Amino acid sequence: MTDILEPTANTHMIRLETPRLVLREHVPGDLMPLHAMLSDPATTWYIPDLYHADIAGTDAYLHAVMRDDEASFRLRYNLMVVERATGEAAGSVGLHVIDGGEGGAHYGLGYFIRRDLWNRGYATEAVAAALDYCFAGDGFRVTASCLAENLGSRRVLEKCGFAQEGLLMRHTWHDGQWKDCAVYGRLRGQ
Repeated sequence: MTDILEPTANTHMIRLETPRLVLREHVPGDLMPLHAMLSDPATTWYIPDLYHADIAGTDAYLHAVMRDDEASFRLRYNLMVVERATGEAAGSVGLHVIDGGEGGAHYGLGYFIRRDLWNRGYATEAVAAALDYCFAGDGFRVTASCLAENLGSRRVLEKCGFAQEGLLMRHTWHDGQWKDCAVYGRLRGQ
């Protein structure tokens, strides 16, 4: 179960709480822990566009994320995943609007967890919290994709109620070759 705490009069920030995690919007103080994750080739192996060897790249990414958070009409929700017990950054989860209309919005989902925290259920817990937030709002459909070989990510999506909707053959250029991409979807109420 996710506790969705409403923004206070002093802040507009989204804050979601789970038994082990807090998901919140990024702040300037996230630069160093975010850079530690985004400069780690293992953490970013399946999301190479987020890899930043230099801190200037991470800083530019962080500022872009914080600008998205302040937009009057939001199309992106990027949340830092923090361990409740330690207060340390554990990863990130993001939702972005793909399409919308009177019936609600279709969102895309992305996420990563620090590699030393893999296989602890943090990705599943963070994704479930983001889905709760999305479906409590205007979200009616969420889609996600990952390389077919990324079995860990596929398990996260399946544990969170996603169904595989397709397999795009030789769709994504990764590690010097074309690879298959698994596409997943979930509807509100599923």
